[in-house]
Amino acid sequence: MTPGYTLIEGGPAQPFTGTASDLAELRLRSTELATRLGLAEEPFVIDEDAGTIQVRGLTGYLALGDSTLEIMPHFLRHDPGWRVSLLTMLTTIHHLEWIPQVDRGTRHAGLADLLGMIVAGAMSRASSEGMPRTYVERRAVTSSIRGQVDAAKMWRRVVDPYSVDCRFSEFVADGPVTSALKWACRELAGAVQQPWLESELMNYAELFPEASPELPPPGIMDGLQLTPQFGFLADALDIARVVAMGPHNGVSGRPDGPTRAFVWSTSKVFGDFVQVLAERAAREAGFTAYRGTRARRLNDVASAAAAVDTVVESTSELVAMSVCPQDHTEDLVDELVGPLIAAGRGLSASDIAIVFPATMGLRPGTQMRIREPGGPSLLHLLTVDPSGLGETGGMNRVVREFELDLTQVLTIAQRRPAGSRRIGGTGA
Repeated sequence: MTPGYTLIEGGPAQPFTGTASDLAELRLRSTELATRLGLAEEPFVIDEDAGTIQVRGLTGYLALGDSTLEIMPHFLRHDPGWRVSLLTMLTTIHHLEWIPQVDRGTRHAGLADLLGMIVAGAMSRASSEGMPRTYVERRAVTSSIRGQVDAAKMWRRVVDPYSVDCRFSEFVADGPVTSALKWACRELAGAVQQPWLESELMNYAELFPEASPELPPPGIMDGLQLTPQFGFLADALDIARVVAMGPHNGVSGRPDGPTRAFVWSTSKVFGDFVQVLAERAAREAGFTAYRGTRARRLNDVASAAAAVDTVVESTSELVAMSVCPQDHTEDLVDELVGPLIAAGRGLSASDIAIVFPATMGLRPGTQMRIREPGGPSLLHLLTVDPSGLGETGGMNRVVREFELDLTQVLTIAQRRPAGSRRIGGTGA
């Protein structure tokens, strides 16, 4: 069996006993993935002398020639069901219907195997209940008339009077849903660790031979809808969308080596998740939250606009919020707060906030007064803990916790006496 390694993104270097070819391939993939995902630096740090590898800014699954890597995001390092939590974050970000649940069969399954099990389960049911079908016009030479005679080719009857060119409609499973699922079966079959699952996925990929195995274009994928009759395919179709999000079929060190890479930028996953979380929490609490790029008045402070990821707004207050995927440190706060204060001033924000992954070193709801008059008064340090998202009620828990945090921030801003704002350096 191919050796597998689990690394923690942003964690310490780990021993790697793979082959020299694996390391050479990893170097190629590192450069490729940095470009595809827009990372500031190559994600893999390889120390051949020490025999270790380290990963930064990347999470997901990567297959090499003789090894596989699973990369756990650092903000899920204490979650035994981290794979399901990561998939829940991805489906939440892209507003997909599938919310996976942790059970005995999935808690310790590999990331690719977890995806493969869901797709295989849906395709197993499709083998007996069928796929969405549509009428497709065909042309063929038959021994008897089928549909309509192709008038343009009637001359062939002179050459061969025992055959006829016909045009007819066939009711076939040759549509984008079937193609997307066939594509997902093939991709996942090359990534799963369990031989039985690989065989099953390959069999399902050939289940409807009339359908194309090519992935439909993104515009078509995004618009695919299922009728209630085929609702059992919804989870598998969502997984096909998830798999299609990351780079795949990239550079390989060997022509015969597997090249699957279901990977995502860690900072983008966390940032986008917090954005969706803020929108849901704000909606529940009766105010609004939207991306910083939509904020009015930001055109006048374009240099500081990048500091604002999310704006939270009630009828009387506005809070400019930045999301940091790294663990909280005082030095990191000092680095982030300057541009955020400037952006908050341009927005006439009551307060500003930074959202970090939950850690033991940061108490949720921490506040820091901002000095100098004329701008935001307080800096709020908020946390989001996505651990356990796959557990029953996990998503509702996280939304509720963030709703309480945002409500508290706006409540504090509303109760502040007029004219009490200060701005400048930060202090406890």
